[in-house]
Amino acid sequence: MKISVIIPTMNRVGSLSRTISYLENANPRPDEVIVVDQTQDHEIAVKIEEICKKTPLNAEYKWNSEPSLTKARNSGYALANGDIIVFMDDDVDVKKDTFANIHQIFSNNTIGLAGGINEYDDLSQFSMKSVILGKKSYRKRKIGHVTKSVYGRFPISCNESTDTEWAMGFFFAVRKSLLEKWNLRFDENLSYYAYAEDLDFTYSFFLHARIERIKCILSTKLKVCHNVSQEYRIPKRNETFMYILHRRYIRNKLIPGYMSVLLCWISELGDFVYRYIHKENPMDILKAHLFYFKYKKDILNGNFHYEEFM
Repeated sequence: MKISVIIPTMNRVGSLSRTISYLENANPRPDEVIVVDQTQDHEIAVKIEEICKKTPLNAEYKWNSEPSLTKARNSGYALANGDIIVFMDDDVDVKKDTFANIHQIFSNNTIGLAGGINEYDDLSQFSMKSVILGKKSYRKRKIGHVTKSVYGRFPISCNESTDTEWAMGFFFAVRKSLLEKWNLRFDENLSYYAYAEDLDFTYSFFLHARIERIKCILSTKLKVCHNVSQEYRIPKRNETFMYILHRRYIRNKLIPGYMSVLLCWISELGDFVYRYIHKENPMDILKAHLFYFKYKKDILNGNFHYEEFM
């Protein structure tokens, strides 16, 4: 099995350089690495291209003129030749045996998707408050799951093969043949930073896999370090708008029903109260809801009017 790694990046010279160095130290290395750069500053873009040219990895650099995480991932996928596609962020440290473990996991033909675990995360944390606010499912707490309020949640513990309904975008691997069979790509309506695009993609994959009895798992064999780089982040207000609007769109697309609508509101009321108590701009949540009501029909159809708040 050949493994292709797809890494979208934007304005992150230091983070990408570190990520590439960890890929170089893996044994075996991935068969190819495709870096899709969306940097608008020419000087920074040149530095990122140089990283790809100098690495001993079989690396390909592609520049996209439009900043969009979903389009970057789809562009990388279009160039990928591997049997297994790894989507990962540009601020992740893989382990020396990460790709050996991917080979081992996908030697089982019943597995279609394998998600990584961030070694910094404490999965054992669980509170009934999260259940009451619709942000976690008590019934599904032992597996990776997607709530009706459109949150992706990890299980309270994980082993080498824990069932999941989704995977987080910082690191997961999928079988290319299934993506082709089901014609699955990242939804390019979710643009820019693209909050929850990973949930949308992997949960869609899970829905197809469930029908054909193909397994989706999280695995401790794919434990990596997600550094959550602060080298470049979008403004908090913009992030809040996408947090609200994208979840409304995905809910309408994948998790219809009145209970889903209600739990979205309950969970965001909890967010508003939390931000108010901690003085973290709670009015951004209210403004995002007003924006949603203004353009509700468009947003539910994937037109987010980004130009008005980005």
